[in-house]
Amino acid sequence: MPVNVSTARWSPFMSAIATACSVGTLAVAALALLAGFLDLATSNSKAVPLISLSVVLTVGALCILRRLERPSHHRPEEILTAITLGFLTMVGLGAVVYLLTDSTDSLGDALFESSAGFSTTAFSLLIPENLGTGMMVFRTGTQWLGGLGALLLGIAVLPSFSVGRELADHRRGEGRKPLAPSGEIAAHNVFRLYTGLTVVLFFAYFFVNKELLPSVVLAVSTVSTGGFVGAGDPLRNSGVQIVGILGMIVSGASLIVIWRILTGQWSRIARSSEFRAYLFILLSGILFVGLGSEAQGLEEWRVATFTFVSSITTTGFALPPAGVWNEVLPALLLLAILIGSMTGSTSGGFQVFRILGLIRLAQREIMRQLHPRLVAKIRVGKTSLSEETVGRILLQLFLFIAVIATTALFVAVSGVDLITSLSAAVHATASAGPVRSPDGTLLNPIDWTQITRLTLIPAMILGHLALYPALIAVGSGISQIKKSIHLKSFFGSRGRG
Repeated sequence: MPVNVSTARWSPFMSAIATACSVGTLAVAALALLAGFLDLATSNSKAVPLISLSVVLTVGALCILRRLERPSHHRPEEILTAITLGFLTMVGLGAVVYLLTDSTDSLGDALFESSAGFSTTAFSLLIPENLGTGMMVFRTGTQWLGGLGALLLGIAVLPSFSVGRELADHRRGEGRKPLAPSGEIAAHNVFRLYTGLTVVLFFAYFFVNKELLPSVVLAVSTVSTGGFVGAGDPLRNSGVQIVGILGMIVSGASLIVIWRILTGQWSRIARSSEFRAYLFILLSGILFVGLGSEAQGLEEWRVATFTFVSSITTTGFALPPAGVWNEVLPALLLLAILIGSMTGSTSGGFQVFRILGLIRLAQREIMRQLHPRLVAKIRVGKTSLSEETVGRILLQLFLFIAVIATTALFVAVSGVDLITSLSAAVHATASAGPVRSPDGTLLNPIDWTQITRLTLIPAMILGHLALYPALIAVGSGISQIKKSIHLKSFFGSRGRG
């Protein structure tokens, strides 16, 4: 009698990973193809490897997606693990692009550049003047994809798993027009808003700059808070500085706030305690930087404003110090980077909402010391936080500090002085940049050793993934390995029996 042998099916875990990695591969392939065609139009020799790699990656990813068997349901940890590995796939393939086009000299530098791009960290080893149009667009595009991924993760993905769902704009009724009533609609709205902001910023930069490619680079770098400037010194232009200040403030605001402005939900904006805190930090920081640098005249105050806004939004656009630069200012800017901007934005840092949550938690615990039987919820504005969300904020704080401390330690061991090590670790974890010395001088990562740069890569990746998904991915991966080892041991013992 013939025996029916069932074909092996994809497990939900492997299906999620294969899907995310294939999507990441297609994203890099699309960028490489665009870069290749741009170089082909300018008779650049890098067009052939870019287009060839794009074809190979596209065919491979489509073959996997075609053979893929998708289960009816994925668990949250499977999806978060897949997102993490999909991001790592983009970083790895981005490094391959830099190597194939001779944009970097070594695999370590290629990984550093790719990690900085996709994590929207304002570090770069490239000399923009030596890049062709295609590779300039590729490096810029990695930021755009990284910023989009961060928004989709924070607004569309995590709230769908009840991870901080009370923070998402999903409730209908009472005149509400939610940004994210469901994961699918949230992703659609995020893409539309993000693309729209990019286009608006491009036209604004082009109006004051009158140059096509630099305006594209600046627009993408602003909306993604990636900080890559490109060739030349466009930030010297006063009009570019003004557009940059406004663009960075908008990019540092939550996409939910921008959505409410566009849909006319003014009362809900006025009630947002996070938005009020964000504006207060902006105004206070600008005032402190201006007064601390003894800014005089419109130009120096504009530079002071630009410098602080670039730090608080973790964009990383850099101008030389204006006025008197004392050692208090780098510490203030480093604190701004640690705080970051609003949740639901492309900015890094710990973010304003979590800071407010910690303040409310501290207030409640002080009250409990005075009134042990007190039962009180933690509220940030009109939002009541669950104990699970409060616990996750504390976990985020612990992970944030742990990553910075560990990175700073390894950077210091690699031969960098302690102050620069701490500053570099903060910038990498908060997806910010560039690093400044105490006298305000901008430090170039190309002057560090390759070991130092490699040490910063995990911090950039973990910081961009908001730590929590990466933690879930590590735990899920360990669990799958243990399960695989257990099954092999079980079947091995059955075979010996």
